[in-house]
Amino acid sequence: MYSSEIMGPLGNIGMTLLASNKDDTTISVPDIGFDFFYDGVNCRSTMKTSGNSWVGFTGSSEQLKVNRRDTRAEKVYYANETINGSQVFRLRWEGDHYYSAYGAYDILWELILYKDSSMVLIIEKITNDGTDSFVNPNVGTITYDFLANKSYTFIPTEDGGRNYTIQEGSYVEANIKYLIVDGTDIKHWDTGSSQYVKISELPITAQAFQSYGDASFHIERTGLVSNNPILKIWSDNESMAVEKIIQTAVPKASLIEMKKDILFNDDYIQGINDALITVENTGSGVIRFILSNDSGVTWKTFYGAWVDIDKNDLNTIKTSGMSINTISSITETEWQTLCGTSKKVRFAFCMEISSTSDVLKINEIRLNYNLI
Repeated sequence: MYSSEIMGPLGNIGMTLLASNKDDTTISVPDIGFDFFYDGVNCRSTMKTSGNSWVGFTGSSEQLKVNRRDTRAEKVYYANETINGSQVFRLRWEGDHYYSAYGAYDILWELILYKDSSMVLIIEKITNDGTDSFVNPNVGTITYDFLANKSYTFIPTEDGGRNYTIQEGSYVEANIKYLIVDGTDIKHWDTGSSQYVKISELPITAQAFQSYGDASFHIERTGLVSNNPILKIWSDNESMAVEKIIQTAVPKASLIEMKKDILFNDDYIQGINDALITVENTGSGVIRFILSNDSGVTWKTFYGAWVDIDKNDLNTIKTSGMSINTISSITETEWQTLCGTSKKVRFAFCMEISSTSDVLKINEIRLNYNLI
């Protein structure tokens, strides 16, 4: 929540030194300890700062400039802290208005990041001979004149850290509580039993949130009975932007079957010479193939010879299906044995990933033919 009260600098006591005596150098900021979104990008581990007095939230782009010119950073500090009960990340920049003015310490500022994508910039000292600006997502670059002994709040009005309202003052993160409606029961997360437990029945009240609401949302479903539980969110900030819960999941292994056969029954085609499959596989993804020569009625894998395999048995397909290397090594004679008479083939493939960061895509399946 916004307050018009000016927030003073907190200083460098207890902070960790990140860099010293940096002129034009770009400095990587360590993982800030929580998800922080700016322009829809999670900037938890992407932030940069510089000896030239700027901050890049998504990388090396100069998205916040504080007296940006050819300055020198004498010391840059960081800290994970708690302010007014909220977990925050604080960056402190101490330096000189010009790279050769060593020891001047006439530019001092701090930037505090909150988990809800809000920020507070505290100006302790500034020489006002450089550029002050902020790249405001969905708005554009806005120029300011930051003043010494002032603090400025940056509060997003749109989801994902966009369309910030910037004004002098300070900020207290909204008090947000979560409860689950499970049928007619109201439940919260019980840390002792690691499951959702009933605390009352509908209707839900503000008192229920204040007494039993969870400070963070638990994605686990242990203790929930309904197939469609409802997440309820309460805050003491009536003007807070509507919260959105984005859940990323790892899909189960699945078999994908071509809808139609690949036909090569033209008179000028003698048969398949070889097969080429290209995939994009970043991470620990696994893909296995099976083939059919009768439009999906029966399926085969290859172990020195064609062997029947059950397309409904994913575990067997994952262990006994063909890898890309196996398919690439199948000879013209072996292709002729499989589908030389039917003149058609159909692919099915089992795909499995183990992490949300894995990427597994088939770019191309190509059959090369021998012509008469």
